[in-house]
Amino acid sequence: MKFHWLSFIFLIVLVSCATDNLSMDYDSEYNFSKIRTYNYYTDNQIKLNNKIDSTNFMKNLDAVLQSKGLQKDTDNPDVFIALEVNNEIGKQSYNTVNLGIGGGNGWFGLGTNVGIPVKNRKVTDYFFKIDFDDAITKKLVWTAKVIDSKPYNYSTANKASFYNSTVKLLFKKYPPKITKKSKKATKNNYYD
Repeated sequence: MKFHWLSFIFLIVLVSCATDNLSMDYDSEYNFSKIRTYNYYTDNQIKLNNKIDSTNFMKNLDAVLQSKGLQKDTDNPDVFIALEVNNEIGKQSYNTVNLGIGGGNGWFGLGTNVGIPVKNRKVTDYFFKIDFDDAITKKLVWTAKVIDSKPYNYSTANKASFYNSTVKLLFKKYPPKITKKSKKATKNNYYD
């Protein structure tokens, strides 16, 4: 029985680690196979801690776009990319340990739980959003965003790795897999 509980706990931990905080949407009528080139809007909002972080993020973004088969073209791009990247520093995160007491008899049970603060730590909340706008129509055709938190005193090497993994996560489902809907035969009347 003990093995079953350990397996169950391991499965819960595995599933919780596998989830990501990616949100993605796209225009299902758009032909993504025609996107070969991109350029950035000039008024993009990249507000990270400093220029080093911003440059590191942009290098990772260009590398992932190239790995997806896209090339930067400032003269005649297929899509324009709108970016919104920022962070909020100094938010407090409260970790607690919960202690509980409970008991019961038959159909009746009673319990209580107390949360004891263990450690306060500063974190940095990050927000990454990328939009693809068709260069001709200026219509939004694809968007993705990721929200994540990291420790306030994250090292330079860890931040570089974080930006790399975040950009890869943003493009995890790009290009979208669009499935063609089959047309059902229409009925002429109720009895067909």
